[in-house]
Amino acid sequence: ARHPISGLPFHLLAMLDLGMLFYGGLLVLSIWRGLCSYWCCGVWLSIFNYMSLLYAMLAGALIFLLIGFYEVAQDPMDVVGTPDVKHLWSVRWLKSFVLVSPIVVCVTLALAWLLTESHMFEIHKRLAVVKHDRAIQIIALPAVFGVMALASMCPMLELLTGRISPAMLRSPWYDFSHPLAEQRHVNEMQIGQPLQFDVRNTSTTESASWESSWQLAQWRYETCLYVADMFEAWMLFQFGKLVLEQVKESMVSEVRVALGEDEESPSPGEASRLRSDLADSHRALLSLTWVGTTLFVALCIVQSALSFWPYLGGDRAQESPIMFHLQVAGFVASCAAIYNLVIVERAFGRHLTSIVPASKFLTVKLLVSLSFLQRGMIGLLQSRLLPDPLQRFLSFVPVLRDIVDFSDLQLHLFYPALTIFECLFLSIAHLLVWRSNERWYHECPSERSPLLAKPAETLREPS
Repeated sequence: ARHPISGLPFHLLAMLDLGMLFYGGLLVLSIWRGLCSYWCCGVWLSIFNYMSLLYAMLAGALIFLLIGFYEVAQDPMDVVGTPDVKHLWSVRWLKSFVLVSPIVVCVTLALAWLLTESHMFEIHKRLAVVKHDRAIQIIALPAVFGVMALASMCPMLELLTGRISPAMLRSPWYDFSHPLAEQRHVNEMQIGQPLQFDVRNTSTTESASWESSWQLAQWRYETCLYVADMFEAWMLFQFGKLVLEQVKESMVSEVRVALGEDEESPSPGEASRLRSDLADSHRALLSLTWVGTTLFVALCIVQSALSFWPYLGGDRAQESPIMFHLQVAGFVASCAAIYNLVIVERAFGRHLTSIVPASKFLTVKLLVSLSFLQRGMIGLLQSRLLPDPLQRFLSFVPVLRDIVDFSDLQLHLFYPALTIFECLFLSIAHLLVWRSNERWYHECPSERSPLLAKPAETLREPS
């Protein structure tokens, strides 16, 4: 297959929608986690547990992206068919920043896997299985986000080299078209509006080809980030459960001490009333805490599902306003989720002293800010809506003044690269913050229970 304007052959990297395939892979792994996460019929799954499979999927995707990334990076830019490509590297540090980012992803993935292995060793010994499993999923987010950020840059590079075409909307993978897209293609051919462009046309055809190719590249760019956002929402859900379980354990322990159960037990009626009050307060806490988190998770799932829209024959122009409103809603939901974390940290800091909450909450807040919040801030910088004194100040700050003046193409390469470097920083921080040998993992004897077992206490939260 060749591009209708440039005549260059397509790379497999451009033909394969890695974001969509990774989305399906995460859904399969979620089912596998529910069926047999680390053991199957009492047998330890050393290679085929869901986390090992996740990292194998990440490693395979990273190898594929590395080959494609540096293959495309060596191609000449499509100066004729791509507007403003001559000024793409006008910011001197941007090219080096982008080209080094794949190596940074490799380091991030290696660090995340090494730390995950230490936690899986504890799980293999059936020690604090639930806590270690939740910690592992938090540790995996920088690796997932880094790989997906790298995947989002590749369509942009393919666009700049003239190796991407709107005809690729017919399929998320190489040389396959589903019936709905095929029927749409036939209908457009019958009414005289073929999907391909006539090479004999001049500037009008090239402009139409550029706009269509830009929409495809931008859509695949967004799809990869939506998948990362979905995993980020799942990580936030797991962290919320981990924190609330720790609060519950501390509250139950204090009630037992207050009732004197270790020495002489009080009357059954008094103990029952205290346990009932504790259960009611904990349920109220759960209801309030999960509001922002649930909205954030649901929004990310809907946003990722809408990535199927063009493949199902939907118009990309109709999808754009929907995604814009979801971006605004995502910004609000992520702020609400972070606010929930702040409230829990302040209100129950006394019950969380054993887990050293300040550093763990800080890393999670930074992880949540990687998606909607950070993109919203960059968008605000470029919107020119800031007060004039602040805009004049930004014009004197070396890096920020470049970001403010970025074109769309430059911004779509800078943001994933920035996210990749942030993921490396967070992976290094995780080595210190989420160590597997911390004492709080083993403080509760009930943590020897299986991963998906229900807690014996009456205080329950979402699974």
